[in-house]
Amino acid sequence: MVTGTPPAREERRQRAVEGLLLTSERDEGLARVTRVARLLFDVRFSTVTVLDGDRAVFPAAAGITAEPMPRRQTFCHTTGELDETLYVADARRDPRFADLDLVASGQVVFYAGVPLHDGHGNVVGTLCLFDDRERELDHEQRRALADLAHWAQSELTASTEMAAAERVQASMLPSAPLSPEGWQISGVCLPALAVGGDFFDHGVTDGVADLVLGDVMGKGTGAALVGAGVRAAMRGTRAAVAAGVDLGVTSTQVARALLPDLESTGAFVTLLHLAIDLDDGWTRFVDAGLGLALVARADGGVETLGSEDLPFGIVVEAHWTEQRLSLAPGDRLVVFSDGLLDLLEDDHEWAGEIAALVREAASVDDLLQRVVTLTQEGAPNDDVTVLAAFREPA
Repeated sequence: MVTGTPPAREERRQRAVEGLLLTSERDEGLARVTRVARLLFDVRFSTVTVLDGDRAVFPAAAGITAEPMPRRQTFCHTTGELDETLYVADARRDPRFADLDLVASGQVVFYAGVPLHDGHGNVVGTLCLFDDRERELDHEQRRALADLAHWAQSELTASTEMAAAERVQASMLPSAPLSPEGWQISGVCLPALAVGGDFFDHGVTDGVADLVLGDVMGKGTGAALVGAGVRAAMRGTRAAVAAGVDLGVTSTQVARALLPDLESTGAFVTLLHLAIDLDDGWTRFVDAGLGLALVARADGGVETLGSEDLPFGIVVEAHWTEQRLSLAPGDRLVVFSDGLLDLLEDDHEWAGEIAALVREAASVDDLLQRVVTLTQEGAPNDDVTVLAAFREPA
């Protein structure tokens, strides 16, 4: 144990620090805080410091290239133990800090540090000011420092939670495309934020490809959590779908089961669910308010998919209806979320532009890469998700 903190408290604090997922990369949000702090208080340098075991690390710093250093050689060691804002006007005359290397070398005379907490009250970091001359902060300056610390705390914890949510959401998407004989099936999900409400899923059971693309109203972590629940519920119907159960029946059952959660969160979900017989291309589908799908036929025709059925979570007693089509050799099916419309020249007459994009692609992977490029070059306001199934020519 490297501190005078009670062991249980230090263990909780260390677990919280490990949960921050710190890397060697600097966090831009935290870096912005330290830059503002340095300029606002006219100090030599400013850092966000995190005590990790017996060392101090610096996810952000302004005015100095801060490398990890021994924990006991920092002011923040004391700030964290006290768990209160610490002001040191002249560290040379303070016996707690006079022997620190930074003080003995003359680099630091003044220090101010505010502890940063996670949602459980653990001290996970410190916002610090350092100067090489004796300083005092007046009342207004101390209030400003407290405000900056609140900003830094939000950046430190929110970026961590968002990174974890992003990793979880990514892990729930299919890990690899499907390549059954004569078919190419794959998708891509590009959230507008770190996480989003779009999702897709695909799998093959007994020669039937089960494809789902959904779009939860809203963006961010809340929408992602709802999307994860919908995806899990739809995946639970896969065996019934492969056995030939009507998709209208399975969709209605899923929507009814999800309704309490959707009502409590004020969310609704647009969704398209398809079941493709990989032997003959016979395809069944339910469109729950998505209406963004088409088939680019091998003979040059274009057929859009849609229905009058409502999204999940709108009407309690709603029902959904199975529809059918056939995918011949050379036909190409694509389903997408409305974020893709932001990238088109005319989002009202999207069928021709999407069909051209599909036809120009050499493969499903090529189509998805074109979508990624469009997203990088454009500025979509919403998540962009695309799911495609190409039947190879005979």
